[in-house]
Amino acid sequence: MTQKELNDKKKVFKNAYKDAKKSITKGNMFMLAIAVLIGAAFGAVVSSLANDVIMAAIAKIWNASSVEDLKVAGTIKIGKFLAALIQFVIVATVVFFTLLIVFSIKNAIEYAKAKKMPIEPEAEPTPTNEELILAELKKLNSQIENLNRNQN
Repeated sequence: MTQKELNDKKKVFKNAYKDAKKSITKGNMFMLAIAVLIGAAFGAVVSSLANDVIMAAIAKIWNASSVEDLKVAGTIKIGKFLAALIQFVIVATVVFFTLLIVFSIKNAIEYAKAKKMPIEPEAEPTPTNEELILAELKKLNSQIENLNRNQN
């Protein structure tokens, strides 16, 4: 393991954030199944929080007797939709931070293991084809210049 690889593994929280974000955005089915289970487990708590606490406060602010009475422009009922939206945001946040914790632990363990491994010196990068061709062209140009000098 090189020093650079060890330093990359040292960034436990940053790597955990990337892993959690990648799992959510890439559609990893296993992680999505875990998210569904966690969402179902917290469903009752989140529903109660959204409906009984947050929506009750919103209804009181708008002087409505209940959430279902909330209307925009007198006809559009937004109360139930607003409650569902708040529930979704809470569940998504809990799922994301749960994944963040799981990946933080995983990355911390990987970093601890990597720290115990000996550090290998970084190998010099192998030149690309373009670099090899450029070096060959420089060599040919210098040979041509030498031939021209010798002829003059």
